[in-house]
Amino acid sequence: MALRNSNDGTFGWCGRFLKVDLSDRSSRELETRDYSRLFLGGRGIAARLYRDLIPAAIGAFDPQNHLIFMTGPIGATGAQGASRFTVTAKSPMTLPEGYCYGNMGGFFGPYLKRAGFDGLVVTGRSEKPVYLYINDGTVTFEDAAELWGKGVYSVSRAIKSAHGNSARFVTTGVAGENLCRSANIMTDNEGSATGGFGAVMGSKNLKAIVVSGTGSPVVADPEALKKLNKLTIGLNRRDPMMLPFAPDQVKRTGKSSCYQCGVDCLYRNRLRTASGEEVVRKCQSMFVYFQWVAGRPEESAETAVKATGICNDLSLCTMEMFNIINWLSACVKAGCLTEKQTGLNMSQLGTLDFFNDLASMIAERNGLGDILAEGLLRAGEKLGPEARACFAPEVGGVGDGATYSAREYLMNGLLYAFSPRQPIAMLHEVSRLTGLWGMHKANPDSSPVSNDVFRKAAGRFWGHNKAWDLMTIDGKAQAAVHIIDRTCTKDSLLLCDSIWPLMVSWHTPDRVGDPLLESRIFTAVTGIQTDEKELHTYGERIFNLERAIMIREGTRPLTDDDVAEFNYTQPVQTVFMNPDVLVPGPGDQVLSRKGMVLDRKDFQQMRKEFYQLRGWDPETGVQLGSTLDRLSLQH
Repeated sequence: MALRNSNDGTFGWCGRFLKVDLSDRSSRELETRDYSRLFLGGRGIAARLYRDLIPAAIGAFDPQNHLIFMTGPIGATGAQGASRFTVTAKSPMTLPEGYCYGNMGGFFGPYLKRAGFDGLVVTGRSEKPVYLYINDGTVTFEDAAELWGKGVYSVSRAIKSAHGNSARFVTTGVAGENLCRSANIMTDNEGSATGGFGAVMGSKNLKAIVVSGTGSPVVADPEALKKLNKLTIGLNRRDPMMLPFAPDQVKRTGKSSCYQCGVDCLYRNRLRTASGEEVVRKCQSMFVYFQWVAGRPEESAETAVKATGICNDLSLCTMEMFNIINWLSACVKAGCLTEKQTGLNMSQLGTLDFFNDLASMIAERNGLGDILAEGLLRAGEKLGPEARACFAPEVGGVGDGATYSAREYLMNGLLYAFSPRQPIAMLHEVSRLTGLWGMHKANPDSSPVSNDVFRKAAGRFWGHNKAWDLMTIDGKAQAAVHIIDRTCTKDSLLLCDSIWPLMVSWHTPDRVGDPLLESRIFTAVTGIQTDEKELHTYGERIFNLERAIMIREGTRPLTDDDVAEFNYTQPVQTVFMNPDVLVPGPGDQVLSRKGMVLDRKDFQQMRKEFYQLRGWDPETGVQLGSTLDRLSLQH
């Protein structure tokens, strides 16, 4: 079955999305075109719906909060790295509660489109546990009493049994049901989105959303897309991520691809443990417990792999869990928490039993777990200043608060300052390029990114010929503008962070990637002629919309447009993938930012330049009416 909006001949999009009210079990369809013209899809349409549907005074657990799931125009078309979808709602995890978004891969997003819908908006609260079943253009409300209280893996088996192996889903575990503020939404293939959206599902008595479909979005130019897919796969060809596990304990057996994706993926790995268990693990979540397991020589690395599975089954955020364990250890050492107060045997830190006890305590809200289920930021407020003093810089609202910080990569301060959560996809633009450069310095055969390639790629993708110099603030505001606009667009087309942007390649003569690929793919799928600049304008509009939402919800320009204080006071000592904090210098020089902090005046200068580039008032950070008019954002 081919899907196409019969009213306007739209390619790529299905042309409609669902709005469901759980309170009265009603549903209606909305036209995608009313939103896609200005906001593309994904993060962009979700932000517009959030602005229109969620008043500032609504709490995260109020029935009037809306969970917004949105796909992009090129998903389910065969385009490479386009299997993702966005989830947006008022988050219970941010402090205070506010606008937030997440991003997930796997199969659910494309299958929602195969079922005939570009997105789904859920509001209200069901009287009893329920799950939604969407199948080829229809939605039904199904009894979830037998699923309530079960973990993600049990729910997966039950859904496959009831609706067939081709059914795809999002769900939440026990942590979401018990309104743990850090509860994730989980999907098949170990996909997850942090932000507390699992708790929002729990507050609505919504256990899962299941999709099945046989449709396929229509592509404007299939032959052009086929050629671009081949080019993308070729340019992206690379070695897999190196894993720190002992191969006799945990072995990588291959990649675990998302829907219709054939590229070499850095993030999703299929692993086999020494006990014969086959699992999928990805990126940061693999390492939630790794450092403590590694500190016990008698403990197998398999424990670290299983710890991730415990989090996923309960739907606990692995970033929050990492920070909780780090904090608990620091508190006990400092004497501000006793083992009796924790309810844990701290001498067993690093064992599987310890992790399982802690995770269950939080998910089920037992003992200290009831406080930790409110999130570390809120726990710190309740437990007092001694406990807060044991927080590491990594403790943040949603995600990690210190990874790839402004101390080591200057423009990242602007990325953190203007985001409601850790802006990890944006941070990756800087950290990945620098990491590949560091690999080249250690072994030129391992990476194509020499000093010269670093400079060329940075200049081309960050829009300023001095943006590459990470020892100065020159060009960093311009770089931040480019990175933010490109990421907002990427998250609205729903392109995967593992591939996009393709900044460098082992397979081009100059080793620099192609910033025009995204616009060419968009044109091939939708038939809408566009270029890199026009796509960036979408990103600029979406970013300004998010800015307006956050100001409506209480963000104070200038005051809140800042980085965490540690950036100014605690010298950086090491960085993930870059332990000596090395950066490229002129020529073939290698420099280091180890021991450095962010200069406050430097940040303020970058921020003022950022305001000017954005068309905001440079003295106050307030969006100017002329800018909002230009972007069609005025009511």
